[in-house]
Amino acid sequence: MPDAPEMLAIVRAVRSSENFKSELRYIRRGGYDVTEGPGLFKHLERGLVRVVFPTTVAQVDAGTVVALVCLYDTGEQYNVYAHTICAGPGVNALLKAIHSQMPVALPQPGATGEAAIAKFVAWKEAAWTRFLNEELDVGPEKASAIWIGNFWKALDRMFGGGHLVSGQEPATESRRLVLK
Repeated sequence: MPDAPEMLAIVRAVRSSENFKSELRYIRRGGYDVTEGPGLFKHLERGLVRVVFPTTVAQVDAGTVVALVCLYDTGEQYNVYAHTICAGPGVNALLKAIHSQMPVALPQPGATGEAAIAKFVAWKEAAWTRFLNEELDVGPEKASAIWIGNFWKALDRMFGGGHLVSGQEPATESRRLVLK
């Protein structure tokens, strides 16, 4: 995990960027909000940093915004982009089109990163089917808490593990409540 002052400076820069503000306005139009701090923070290759903010949502359905993902360039000192991640089986089109002409910021270097993306895409599809079944068995609140908790675990695994920011995993506590 990076040192606190460095992470704080990057988070401030991301949150003050116009693309972050625009996505945040879009998210709020749907009745969601994002946490002040990131749920995941990872330095990538070439001076890039992945910063992912959880939303405050507690119950999901297909299309529910669960995270706001950003890519920060430390060399240029700007937020390259910000976009939402939604509950459901689908993923951002560029995750499936890894060899497109758009530059890719892999979650891990080389082939390991490509394999990690493929695994996350497969997880998202399989996890949604499981969610739909759990929703019938335990209800939407508990099924949502399980799905959100597992989403953060799967996202962290894609980035190689150990990149969740302590105290910012809102679903982790919800998952503990479900399992008691």
